[in-house]
Amino acid sequence: MSDKPVNSLPSSENPVPVPNDSQPFGRDLTRQISVQLTNQQFERLYLQPGGVGAPRQEDFTKRFGNPTPLGLAAFCICLSPMTCYLMGFMGASGASMAVVAGPYLFTGGIGLYIACIMEWIIGNTFPSVVFAAYGGFTLSIGYLNSPSQGIAQALGITSVEYNGGLSLWFVFWAVLTFVFMISALRTNIVFIGLFLFLDLLYIFLAAGYSNLANGNVAQAGRILTAAGALGFVSAMCGWYLLLSVMLAINGLPTIPVGDMSSFMSRDMSRRGGTSRV
Repeated sequence: MSDKPVNSLPSSENPVPVPNDSQPFGRDLTRQISVQLTNQQFERLYLQPGGVGAPRQEDFTKRFGNPTPLGLAAFCICLSPMTCYLMGFMGASGASMAVVAGPYLFTGGIGLYIACIMEWIIGNTFPSVVFAAYGGFTLSIGYLNSPSQGIAQALGITSVEYNGGLSLWFVFWAVLTFVFMISALRTNIVFIGLFLFLDLLYIFLAAGYSNLANGNVAQAGRILTAAGALGFVSAMCGWYLLLSVMLAINGLPTIPVGDMSSFMSRDMSRRGGTSRV
């Protein structure tokens, strides 16, 4: 009787790889069922500048689900109504933000932070930082507009302290978003557009609340309406990206996003190394 184990016998219906001295059993089978993503495909699915990272990062993306759609959905579902309120759709106004204080806290904030943690686990630094930042923003907006907190009532909705404070807050959100926009130059055109119009939204919000602080109510109203329109474009970029990622995940025909993964690529091969964040 042969001492060779039965599970090492080849089968035409269910071939099993035979291990060798240099390779652990099972790794060949893993390679047979895995799919190698190109830089463009990886960037489309994960919005990570430059595409594919280290082999360990690729292994994590096969073990865990893709968190990018969750982050995009949480972002869009909060930004979209806010921009509509600013534009006065269906008679809504800035005061209508109290209606979505709960969704901002639980859908936006929690959803973005879950996406942030999962992106961090699989090694996607840039999406992780972006989702964390805007997760904090949505939580802050939800808390600020929650009727139970009474922050606006305590300071006075027309007071210099309230509106001036908001104006300065939006100024620095514009600075942070500008940093994100520059950092996204190696992702895709739609993602860059999302940051561009989001940055303009923050700039116009800062200008609008500055005018409110100075008592220029009519001018502030026009500026805030324009801010809503700019933010709406950013939200539409987000919805488009969400659709693109979901189509790619489910193996459906994809839509163009304007891949920029090769833009300003740092070629480190001449120095005998690689460069990645």
